[in-house]
Amino acid sequence: LAGFTAPSTLNSDKSQNRKTRNPECFMNVSEIIRYHGYPSEEYQVTTEDGYILGSFQLWVDGYNIGTWQKPVVFLQHAFLGDATHWISNLPNNSLGFLLADAGYDVWMGNSRGNTWSLKHKTLNPSQKEFWQFSFDEMGKYDIPAELYFVMNKTGQKDVYYVGHSEGTTIGFIAFSTYPDLAKQVKMFCALGPVTMCSHATSPLIKITKVPESLLRLVLGCKGAMHQIGFLKGPMTQLCTSLDKFCGHVLCYIAGGNIKNLNTVSI
Repeated sequence: LAGFTAPSTLNSDKSQNRKTRNPECFMNVSEIIRYHGYPSEEYQVTTEDGYILGSFQLWVDGYNIGTWQKPVVFLQHAFLGDATHWISNLPNNSLGFLLADAGYDVWMGNSRGNTWSLKHKTLNPSQKEFWQFSFDEMGKYDIPAELYFVMNKTGQKDVYYVGHSEGTTIGFIAFSTYPDLAKQVKMFCALGPVTMCSHATSPLIKITKVPESLLRLVLGCKGAMHQIGFLKGPMTQLCTSLDKFCGHVLCYIAGGNIKNLNTVSI
């Protein structure tokens, strides 16, 4: 009897110590928001050059969405990011939720080509023409389209703009290109602002020194992250088991301190 009960107890202990996958891993933006008990709406915004962008709205319970009296804040993510980055931590430590709790009508944008902005009026992501854009197009087309959409939808004449990294770069482009739009921004909060990368130390910067022909051969002419989407499942499982390891890799590439990172959310 002892020979059979011991392994059973051991397996039970192992199962209790086994880390469980974060349920938010495969949720979309609205699902994550609602998972934490907040209302959410999703919209599609079409740019002047035909890209269809996913835009998400977050507000607090009890807010009468028909009155539009709360100040509007628009959040724009960083390089290789998306709207989930504003809500990926706990509600008491995620800017999107914190702003909603503080009484703001929160809108989160997504740049062309990311997970929530893979549509176009005439092109599709399998065509290399879909990917013929840079930060310039994001600033000249994406930001104006999203901000004017938000203002038209809410009836507000101006907004607060919060950008992180790439979100600041394309904000600078948009507001310097369109002075009238800049006048409708109450405040521009630039988090980790980027105008040039001359002194950046991230390994990603070294990619810029690789010959363009080699980059095209390795990465192709389409969205690299879009191409390796099939790795999301295995990588999620890996980082669930080895969260500290994944945290150190992330900090090495993007900077930061592992002590300030909630590795459960990786």
